Formats: sequence, structure tokens, C-alpha cells
Amino acid sequence: MLGSNLALVGSTEAAHLTGQVRIERVSFTDDFDLTTFASQFSGESAPPPTTGIAQNIKLNINVQSTSMMNLTSSKVSLQGSANLRVVGTVADPVIMGRTNLTGGELFIANNRYIIQSGTIDFLNPIQTEPVVNLRVSTKVDQYNITLHFQGPVAHLATNYVSDPPLPPVDIINLLAFGKTTEASAANPSPTGTAGAEALVAQGVTSQLSTKVAKFAGISNLSIDPTLGGGSNQNNPGARISIQQRVTGNLYVTFATDVTSTQQQQIQIEYQLNPRWSMRAVRDQNGGFGVEGRYKKSF
Repeated sequence: MLGSNLALVGSTEAAHLTGQVRIERVSFTDDFDLTTFASQFSGESAPPPTTGIAQNIKLNINVQSTSMMNLTSSKVSLQGSANLRVVGTVADPVIMGRTNLTGGELFIANNRYIIQSGTIDFLNPIQTEPVVNLRVSTKVDQYNITLHFQGPVAHLATNYVSDPPLPPVDIINLLAFGKTTEASAANPSPTGTAGAEALVAQGVTSQLSTKVAKFAGISNLSIDPTLGGGSNQNNPGARISIQQRVTGNLYVTFATDVTSTQQQQIQIEYQLNPRWSMRAVRDQNGGFGVEGRYKKSF
């Protein structure tokens, strides 16, 4: 939803469109995909030049959010503000300015990443080129991992930090496969065939879970054939994890080992405000726990 105050002055041969656009409200469609959206700014292919009146209308429009934006879908949640300017022509508009990200979360490759802080700058006056400075965090196993993305979308540089400390190669392995290189070496597959079967099963279930999650509107559905432990190590589909954003502030995780109805874990997280959140957990042993979290930036 937009509110605007614009003025078009000139002729069909030379005109200027100026004024202000206020972003009142923004929302995502159900099938919004962040990866597809970001690929539009990769700069790999430029649109062909156009001719006509659209090429003769120059732009100078300020675009601002009237309040803190709060965008939520099953896959993406963003909070922040925008102060942008649209220049160029109607045929070839260019976005300049800055968007500040103050919170939210992203689902990428079966991991949930919490946005700590970030900015997206548009500095190139020739073409729309987002320059990202984003810090996100996630937790895999007992490791708290922070990723810092910096640079243009087409050439992002990433720094990895973990607590407890791990080398970057281990952090990448942990994010991709759920275990460090040391843990992978300590628990090798019984045979090469078993390892290959597990890899194939993992690839198939990953595609299946992605399609099911999109069809059902689930934030993240993971069917992991390499988890479950013990005798179920090579049992495809041994562990299922469902993560769902119910509302903008309520988030639920359910994980179960399908070979045992006793191995179920439920976690409910509620965001009271940008600084305070509450979390309730029922672990696989039937124990309950409640914790409060306070976020402060230094």
C-alpha cells in the first residue's frame, strides 16, 4: 500500500516525474522466494535498451517507509525501514539510498538464520546494485554460528564465526551437513555403498521436503536420512523436523524420530518485542524448560 504526491512536468520529448512515495504497508505473496528475488540484481544480464516516451521521462522520486516495516511470510521475516530514491528514466529506473534491517529471520538450506543487524545500500547511479552488510546467526548442534555477509549481491563475501570456536571449513561443513569434519571422520559410513546410498537418499528427501513444504505452506520441512542415531543411521527418513512461523511473533519447531514415538521434541518461541523473547521447550526425554532472552547491541 502506497501513498504518493507526484508531479509530471514537460512534453513527450522531455519530461520530469518528481515527488514522494510513502510505503504504508508491504507484504509477501505465499510463493515469494528470496533466492529468486536476489538473482534479479546479479547484474549478469542487462535489459535491452528501449525507445519511446518512457525513455524521455526522467525520474527523481523519494521513497520512504512511514514506519518500521514488518514483513512476514512462511520463509522470510523482516523488520526495518527504507529511505530510497528512484532516478534514471521510466524505461530504465535506478534505485538509490539505504534500507536498514533491525530484525527478522531467513530459512536457507534447512537452517533458520536470525537477523542481528544489517543494511542494504544502493550506491550505483547507473544501475540498481544492492550492496549488503548483513549479520545473521543460527545454532547447529551445540554451536552458535554468526555469518557476516558483505558486498554486492553478485559477489558477496562471507565471514564465519562460531562459539565454541571452529575453523571456517568446519563451520561450512556444519551448516551444510549438520556435523563438523572431525565428527564426520569419527563416524564414517560402514561401507562406501552405504555412504553413497545415504547421500542419494539425502538428496531425494531434500527435494521432496522442499516441494511438500511449499505445497503445505510450511516454513521449513526437513527429512534427514542421516540422523536418528544408533541402528537408524542408514534408515532414510529416520528423522523429521517441521519448523513453522504461525504469526509474526510466534514460531514453533517439532522434531521426531519416526522409529520411536518417544523421541519427540517441541519448541515454542514468542517474540514479545524487538528485545525480549520467551522460549518453551519439551525435549526428547519429556523434560520441560522455559527461558527468556534479552537482545542488546554494543
